[in-house]
Amino acid sequence: MYAKWSAIPMSTYTVTFDSKEGSAVASAAGILSGATVTKPSDPTRSGYTFSGWYREDYYATEWNFTMDTVSANTTLYAKWTKVPSGGVGGGGLSVPDNGPVISDNGELMLPGGRPGTVSLSDNKITIEIPAGATDASLRVTVETLLDTDELLKNKEVLVSEVFEVLKNVPGTFKRNITLKLAFDPTKLGDGERASIFYYDEEKKEWMEIGGVVRGGFITAEVNHFTKFAVLAVGDTAKPVIEFGDIAGHWAEEAIRQGASQGIMTGYPDGTFKPNFKVTRAQFAVMLMNAIKPAGAKEELAFEDASQIPAWAKNAVAEAKQAGIINGYDDGTFRPNAEITRVEMAAMIVKALDLTVEANAATGFADNSEIPAWAKGAVAALKVTGLMQGTGDNRFDSEAKASRAEAVTVLLRMLEQQKTKE
Repeated sequence: MYAKWSAIPMSTYTVTFDSKEGSAVASAAGILSGATVTKPSDPTRSGYTFSGWYREDYYATEWNFTMDTVSANTTLYAKWTKVPSGGVGGGGLSVPDNGPVISDNGELMLPGGRPGTVSLSDNKITIEIPAGATDASLRVTVETLLDTDELLKNKEVLVSEVFEVLKNVPGTFKRNITLKLAFDPTKLGDGERASIFYYDEEKKEWMEIGGVVRGGFITAEVNHFTKFAVLAVGDTAKPVIEFGDIAGHWAEEAIRQGASQGIMTGYPDGTFKPNFKVTRAQFAVMLMNAIKPAGAKEELAFEDASQIPAWAKNAVAEAKQAGIINGYDDGTFRPNAEITRVEMAAMIVKALDLTVEANAATGFADNSEIPAWAKGAVAALKVTGLMQGTGDNRFDSEAKASRAEAVTVLLRMLEQQKTKE
């Protein structure tokens, strides 16, 4: 007897290049799920310098053609820097037309709502402010602190400079700010890792933020300005966890960080499967592991409770008791269904106990496609910066989230909680 096999068709996607008034760049079609896309020739634009392709049209995340993989139809946006006449004025300030305001002298003047980047000339600190982070006109100053003795009372080990970042308007930002710091890996001892900290002026102590390490730089998202530094942290309580299929993935460091914090685990074969869609049961476990609620006391009353895996029953019960999940109108939980972006948004908002406005306007182009019961949650998460659109200012309510996307969102959630403490 001979076995007969039929090939399972693989999903393919299209990557579209929006050159933002530059020369046209052809789309790349037929990209297999999980594959990289070939970098096209750089577009040109009179009077401007091409500065790379970005995931968002407000230039928060640059696309890495070597490591970033395609898991959905994607639009990449060209970033341009205006070539000033007679040299760059204002100490290194350039203003792209309808783009970010860029400064490399540690001082940035930013019109309300505009994106911007401010750094120091030695590139030891770079701060990227997305569009819509604040409605007010913003003045940012960055200074390297030379006298740090008063800040290191608990024998903290610095592996970077200490920077003080100030702004002229009070309060936190509406959208998270990306902070990139250079550090010296040779100052790390055995079993130590680098982590970004901010200084709590009231408690007079350093509070850990975390961060993703690439080479001699570490990057994290913050929602306020203060003093920042990279400190050495012992890893005895947070062992490095390796998976066999995340090397080079865009969320590689986030996956490791999530695993070390006990948010999630991999599969028995030693893989994480970052591009697999996350199920409702899996996300319930990840979310409960992240917020660590009190143990559940009530029985699961879902019609399909018998289908909930044993490893997920406690987490689902905890989420049900906390009011984070309610199930469907037919009384089921559907543990093995892939979670949608709108379901994820609703669960996170309930977990954070955020105030939502019923049927709020979300500002997304596909607002009419977002269910009425979820509009408030989507709008709230957009304001906090925890979840944004997927391109073309669409939220894509029914799109399924990958395991990598899920852990990344949960890490952002924990970071935002930490900065509010």
